[in-house]
Amino acid sequence: MKKNNIILLVILLNFSISYSQNEIDALRYSQNNILGTAKFASLSGSHGALGGDFSCLSLNPAGIALYRNSEITFTPSISYNENTSFLNSFKNQNYTLSFDLSNFGYISVANNQHPDWKNINFGVGWNQTANFHENFTVMNENNSSSLADLLLEQADRNSIENLDNFGASLAFWTDLIDLQNDSIDTLTNWYLFDNGNYLSNINSTSNKSQMQSINSYGNMGEIILSIGSSYKENIYIGATVGIPTIEYRQYSSYSESRFEDTIQQLRSFQYNESLISTGTGFNLKLGGIIRILEHTKLGAAIHSPSYIQMQEEYSTELSTRWNNSSAFTEYSPTGYFNYEITTPWKIIGSISTIFDYEFLPTLLLNAEVEYIDYSTIRMYSDYYNFHEENLNINNLYGEARNYRLGGEVLLLPLKIRGGLSINGSPLKNKPEYESRNYSAGIGIDFNTIFIDVNYSINNSKIEHSMYNPDVERSAIISRHKKILMCTIGFRL
Repeated sequence: MKKNNIILLVILLNFSISYSQNEIDALRYSQNNILGTAKFASLSGSHGALGGDFSCLSLNPAGIALYRNSEITFTPSISYNENTSFLNSFKNQNYTLSFDLSNFGYISVANNQHPDWKNINFGVGWNQTANFHENFTVMNENNSSSLADLLLEQADRNSIENLDNFGASLAFWTDLIDLQNDSIDTLTNWYLFDNGNYLSNINSTSNKSQMQSINSYGNMGEIILSIGSSYKENIYIGATVGIPTIEYRQYSSYSESRFEDTIQQLRSFQYNESLISTGTGFNLKLGGIIRILEHTKLGAAIHSPSYIQMQEEYSTELSTRWNNSSAFTEYSPTGYFNYEITTPWKIIGSISTIFDYEFLPTLLLNAEVEYIDYSTIRMYSDYYNFHEENLNINNLYGEARNYRLGGEVLLLPLKIRGGLSINGSPLKNKPEYESRNYSAGIGIDFNTIFIDVNYSINNSKIEHSMYNPDVERSAIISRHKKILMCTIGFRL
């Protein structure tokens, strides 16, 4: 307990990225949710061979060629998230409500003089592809490990001035860990044995309460620049240049308390992390739709990887509380880091058909399958080789197939819609981590103005480790997201 009497003259400059960028971040920015317009979401994103909706420009850009009128769309949304964590006998629930903009877009239909290529259509706008608003809490009783063990391991064989500024250094200056011999030279006012030999002030094999709360905010979207045309109304082609945009903030608070035994009468400690990430990049999407029968079309699209440049700000804070009423708090500097992510290729195949019988309402159906290999995600930087993270990506992630089915019943001017999607697990040999989306919606069309409303439910689950999955049991986080969307459109 002598550290508060020592004048620290060392300027701490080293920045460790070990707390920040990893395979979890790379996967987060490689997965898309079913967002965009309310019509698109009502069909659970199953729209690849139907076309005629702005969200198609992010799926199969050939859909732009089916427009016959210029159009403007605008889609606000409300999301309600319910996350439940399960770890041993502990269960915790958290709720989040957020308001977002899911889409805005403009389609221009230009007449062409060529008799076979009558229109050349252009599109510009933005589609939301992921919503990061959520929070969850994990609790546990543990008598086998502690976060202090990880900080102690990080400190081992490092002098005080070389301790990691975002972890071990904070642990040392708050007395969570200490030198094995902390005798002080009264002449230099510094430690006599600054030799890299440390001990923890926590008995990790004694019982203790552990808790972590994580709050996330932000979204991922895509600026759209598209062009498309049709040949004799039988073949439709299109291309989209996408500019992904990412805004992500995460605040994590981890604590241990109610120690059954500590060496120095520690009451509790708390470790907080703050992460702010922004990114932008580019990708290319090519698509085609062919009419094989009067009411039946086949669609195909290929998406190049997104090449995303990320910028991050990261900081930590550690505080300890003691039975003698002492308290210490230390703050890290703010770390800045730039790196790149390459997301996987995507291949999408679709089929749509129209059932139009006399005396029965017209029914439109679309089914599609999407292939993606998450093991091909890669992380790069000029300052760090990401060898371990890319190896983890290759070992943990694998191929996934996403299936979508959507339908629309025409009861003009009303349109009734519904859809289902099943997104395969990105984890190798863990199919139980697939996600499912159920959606329903209604639209009303007044020719020059149309309004679409969608309600979707998305169910998924993930594993979460509080600090080290090798020494602690991971929690299961069950996610239930409900989204209400409304698109207002104007035909010009």
